Amino acid sequence: MVWSGIGWYGIGMVGTGMCMEGIEQNPIVYDLMSEMAFHHEPMDVEMWIDLYPTRRYGKPISGLQLAWKMLYHTIYNCTDGVNDKNRDVIVAFPDVDPSIIIIPEVSKAAKHQYIDRRLSEGHMKEVSDSYDQPHLWYSTIDVIYALKLFLDNGDEVSNSQTFRYDLVDLTRQALAKYANQVFLKVIDGYQHNDIKQVTFYSQHFLDLVKDLDILLASHDGFLLGPCLESAKRLAKDSEQEKQFEWNARTQITMWFDSTEIEASLLRDYGNKYWSGLLQDYYGPRAAIYFKYLLASMVKGESFPLEDWRREWISLTNKWQSSRKLFSVKASGDALNISRWLFDKYLRNANSKMAYDLVGYDAVKSASM
Repeated sequence: MVWSGIGWYGIGMVGTGMCMEGIEQNPIVYDLMSEMAFHHEPMDVEMWIDLYPTRRYGKPISGLQLAWKMLYHTIYNCTDGVNDKNRDVIVAFPDVDPSIIIIPEVSKAAKHQYIDRRLSEGHMKEVSDSYDQPHLWYSTIDVIYALKLFLDNGDEVSNSQTFRYDLVDLTRQALAKYANQVFLKVIDGYQHNDIKQVTFYSQHFLDLVKDLDILLASHDGFLLGPCLESAKRLAKDSEQEKQFEWNARTQITMWFDSTEIEASLLRDYGNKYWSGLLQDYYGPRAAIYFKYLLASMVKGESFPLEDWRREWISLTNKWQSSRKLFSVKASGDALNISRWLFDKYLRNANSKMAYDLVGYDAVKSASM
């Protein structure tokens, strides 16, 4: 809360304020939090959520009310106390030997047997690194259905900036979780020495990153350009402008305490799903990993972890020093792009796997 010099009670309060480390995301949280100061009794959150889309988009639409109820009980209902939720593979790519990544469907006993075998064969030089699976605390099927409700009712509020923001954000969230599953398909192929599977799903992953960048480019709230330009505008001369841009690029990628072959522990600490960042940094970084993955399989050698680290750390350092310009204006129709991506990636979602990855599996089954 913000207070005048009069006192701490009554007329002394002149406003409210929040000083969060990471803002400009999840508007519903800040809307509710800001309103709490003006309620004297406990709020009925269910009722508040029911009215939220009407206030936010300007008209009552039952389909969007249902969608927000579903989001309230899924994405916005994490009760397990786990922090650091934005560690999806696209924006927080694993810096580990692929041999030690555990596929959720594989039992721990089977995984330990696999690791022991790889060690005995001399294919694993490092098993001390860990890889935490991206946190998932809700039903992806329910969220995909909520997204479908957004798409089905989108024409009625397509001119609303707030609707387009929420639509892009929800589509991004669904596709981010889908990408995590695609990545595990790559790792599964590697661990089963299936080069065709690794080739197919690694390309599928990279295509998805490019498509996500197109989605994010359709709304001003998901652009890299404004962040870099706002940093540069604070500068008093060209040298300071260069420094301020480097600061901004470093903050959202890897903080500068790395070596040539050892990444900073604060890599991806400030990761962002921003158009420009996916196309220009996250995608190329993933491509480097997949390149070494496939090369090691072809040669029958262990994954060259040190070579991978040297190249992606170098990529990061060069990107941080780059002066490449990025758009500060959105392009494309968010509703049409979201519908296109839903049809391409999410329409075949099923309850067994959360996502039905078509393509390679279908081709593989047909050939058996």
